[in-house]
Amino acid sequence: MHWIAIEEHGWVMAERVVAVAYAESAPVKRLLNHIAPTGVLILTGGRKRESVLLLDSGQVVVTALSVQRIGRLLREARYAE
Repeated sequence: MHWIAIEEHGWVMAERVVAVAYAESAPVKRLLNHIAPTGVLILTGGRKRESVLLLDSGQVVVTALSVQRIGRLLREARYAE
């Protein structure tokens, strides 16, 4: 089990992340408009949203980290064994 830190705002289990996308893309905006508020976890710390993580549970995590940074964190978590 590996966790990635979303700065000081929270942690996400790396194995549960199914996809990472740009928060401002049209498909992600449509998804955020249609998902129930209880399925969205906002970990931006008040900053502009940059990326969205889709979890295998159907929940969505909104972060202020770039998609590239999230990808780097996921790769590091995968090879941390």
